Amino acid sequence: MQRWNTRPWSTPVTIGAGIFVATTGMTMFFVTEEPFKFAHEIGGIAFSAAILLHVLSHRRSFTNYFRQRRALGIVVTAWAIGVGLVTASSVLELGEPDALVVARIDSAPLALLTPVVGVEVRQLVDRLGDAGLVVEDPDMSIRQLAERHGADTDDLLFLVFR
Repeated sequence: MQRWNTRPWSTPVTIGAGIFVATTGMTMFFVTEEPFKFAHEIGGIAFSAAILLHVLSHRRSFTNYFRQRRALGIVVTAWAIGVGLVTASSVLELGEPDALVVARIDSAPLALLTPVVGVEVRQLVDRLGDAGLVVEDPDMSIRQLAERHGADTDDLLFLVFR
């Protein structure tokens, strides 16, 4: 039986998949998840397959490499950091950053939002009043205002930040 030789292309495929996964991962972290999430996940699977083929075709080099104490220490440290990050994110339940920001804005007093919105308190109160929302106190939050008037907080946020 003839052995299938992946040596000529396993390294380039591993490098290409790695660059793709790194690029989509950075984009998802710093910019937006959509439309990159699905492609990133599929790319991750392809990257895993490419790594497996690369390791199989360079088995002797890998075996020699991992006999080195420092190399093994680096791999174990990288794994420990990865496991620690997964554990921390599942235990801490930090949530999505944009949802945390919106939750903070929802609970902030209207008077504190006016510099961000770029209007005076009276202007914001009048804007909400024109939409049929009575603001009894500028220290009310958007969430309190929404509860009092049976409105959706997202709708109020659009009103405030228009």
